[in-house]
Amino acid sequence: MIRLAVVCLSLAVSFSAFAQMSWSNVQAQLREHWKKTYPAEKILKIEKKGGLQYYSTDRQTQTTDYWGWFWETKTIERNGAFARQVAAVTVERANKTQAQFEVAALFERQGNAWQSKGVAVRDSKDLSAAKAGDLPSHAQAATIFTDAWKKLRPDFAVEKVEVLKSEPKQSGERRWITYKLAILATGTDKGSQSMYQKKYRCTPEDYSSVLKLEGGSWVVDANMIKNINEARDCSLAK
Repeated sequence: MIRLAVVCLSLAVSFSAFAQMSWSNVQAQLREHWKKTYPAEKILKIEKKGGLQYYSTDRQTQTTDYWGWFWETKTIERNGAFARQVAAVTVERANKTQAQFEVAALFERQGNAWQSKGVAVRDSKDLSAAKAGDLPSHAQAATIFTDAWKKLRPDFAVEKVEVLKSEPKQSGERRWITYKLAILATGTDKGSQSMYQKKYRCTPEDYSSVLKLEGGSWVVDANMIKNINEARDCSLAK
């Protein structure tokens, strides 16, 4: 069995034998490549990083593996007219999150036109946190927690969630906010019989209520809501 792995290398040189590519042409071919290769992603912008590099020699290192134990490597050199443009491509994914890719767009002169040889992705950066912008207001956080309590705690009929204080945190690209909440709710028949139809004010342990940034949206940490200690955290409302 023979497997081929090809790694492209190039030698950059200066030459002016052919008409140079325009930036608009580079962008058009990048957009066409992205549309075919990543149809679910929408390009928001393309930014040029440095100038076009032209070179006249393209070298490929070809490695052949014979049944997984014998390796043969050889270099194939082609002469012609080649170009490379480094760019930053910002895209929006199907789930509305954003990412930025540093790419090298590769071209070869064929006849009277420059044709795309492909796009090499060099680096990527998730922009979800940047896109999220400001932290949610206390009113927005209260709405998120109210909806979560109604969904996760059917043993309570939630009337109101009040944000008493909050503290944003970040570790690397991870972002979250811890909260001190006061929840006004009435016990239902899906919970403890002793709490049924009684109104309570629940104040979970300091900063045990958490919103996490996921995919550009602030979402609750469901376990924190499911696992509160009602005997400790809830008292009859006055």
